[in-house]
Amino acid sequence: MKLLVTGHDENGKAVFSHVGTPPRGLGTGSYELWSTQGPLSVPDAAAPEAPADIGYFPVDGETSFKFVTVPPVSEHPRGGPRTMTEDIAHYFDPDDPAMHTTDTIDYVIILSGQAELELDDGRRETVRQGDCVVQRGTRHAWRVTSEEPLIMAAVLIGAKRT
Repeated sequence: MKLLVTGHDENGKAVFSHVGTPPRGLGTGSYELWSTQGPLSVPDAAAPEAPADIGYFPVDGETSFKFVTVPPVSEHPRGGPRTMTEDIAHYFDPDDPAMHTTDTIDYVIILSGQAELELDDGRRETVRQGDCVVQRGTRHAWRVTSEEPLIMAAVLIGAKRT
């Protein structure tokens, strides 16, 4: 995967600030492409090879752009993460490790694969390549239903829960 980050030179002219691999891998086939903290402004003063260091899920005032690969059903049939770091474990239900809730608004595009998106009420909707999801801070699970990995691009925007 190639990531291109634009910016400005000393004269204010648009330039490619970074062209290459994403700065942070998140595991097999998953990447933190870009993230921000605090109020945004342009030109963006962040170093193009070092986006803001935030947690896996952004909090209020932070954003995150991710490329996520969820392994096929045979690699974790209950649908939950195979390994979970301490900083994200509290988002996930210990009785159903795929169910989780975050204080984010998420814009998701399914790039390939197939899964069921399950909500709190038990309703499931199948998502496939080209489908888009706006996830608004609700409890949910992505359950891969095929032998093909689910690959998603997502923008997560940290929000304040009221």
